[in-house]
Amino acid sequence: MKSIRTTAKNAACARAFALLCMTLCAGVVGAQEKRGADDDEKINEGLPIQEGQMEHYSIYSPGDRTFSISLGLLVPMAFVDSKYHRLKNNMDLGGSGSLSYSYYLTSSLFVGGEIQISFNATLGKHFVFVIPISAHVGYQFIYRRFEFPLVFSLGGASQMYNGYDLYGMYVKTQASGYYRFNQEWSFGVNTSFWWLPQWTSEPDKNSYGHFFVVTAAARYHF
Repeated sequence: MKSIRTTAKNAACARAFALLCMTLCAGVVGAQEKRGADDDEKINEGLPIQEGQMEHYSIYSPGDRTFSISLGLLVPMAFVDSKYHRLKNNMDLGGSGSLSYSYYLTSSLFVGGEIQISFNATLGKHFVFVIPISAHVGYQFIYRRFEFPLVFSLGGASQMYNGYDLYGMYVKTQASGYYRFNQEWSFGVNTSFWWLPQWTSEPDKNSYGHFFVVTAAARYHF
């Protein structure tokens, strides 16, 4: 009888030990899965995860948005007539600021809109104000914390000078570089080229302005 009780006791201990091992294994597996899920969540939230000397940041997802503000210099480059003969440039350096919104269709492709306000002084001490409003499409390259969006914008621009108001087409190409400071903010520089035609009722009097713009910018990610 003693032998039978000892055997039953040993069997019960074995079952308890096996149950304990299974519980511990389940706990370890669950912790590993939770850690993996937490890591994925951190990546999705854009938080850095140390892996050796590497830092991994999330790529953009469809539905991500950015809002940016920029301020800098507007440089008049050249003005030409309808036959692309160079015209005299009577404009000095000016300033430009913008507000821009972008919506990501994929992790790299985005669309959006922008409004800008710019001004230039002329040699005659007058001011030229240009207010472009445009839609844009862009593609962004990412390397670690650095982001490099390329943007093409198309829209219209109000041009005001010495009591005259004009409205014409506006085309802009832009290349930028940003540093992702944290999950919400990135800071960088925009460089862009503007093409501003001035069409009149007399085609021979049409003219085309070319401008270079460089601005410091901040982007809010949400």
